[in-house]
Amino acid sequence: MAKHNFGEVVGKCGVCTINLWSSADGDPVIWPCNVNGCPHEAKEEQHAHLNIRHGGEMSSGLGQIDF
Repeated sequence: MAKHNFGEVVGKCGVCTINLWSSADGDPVIWPCNVNGCPHEAKEEQHAHLNIRHGGEMSSGLGQIDF
């Protein structure tokens, strides 16, 4: 997979230390950081990856493997 070019690092978040990028006008481009109190992420967005369904209603073991 090719590396993405997000421009230059223009700083770091003071709470979660995630990089802030020039291509995003000084905001982060990788989500979510899941650190409480991060000013770049709403509380309801934290741990959103846990709500993603993997597989169908009948389910399978392979559908439940999470990276």
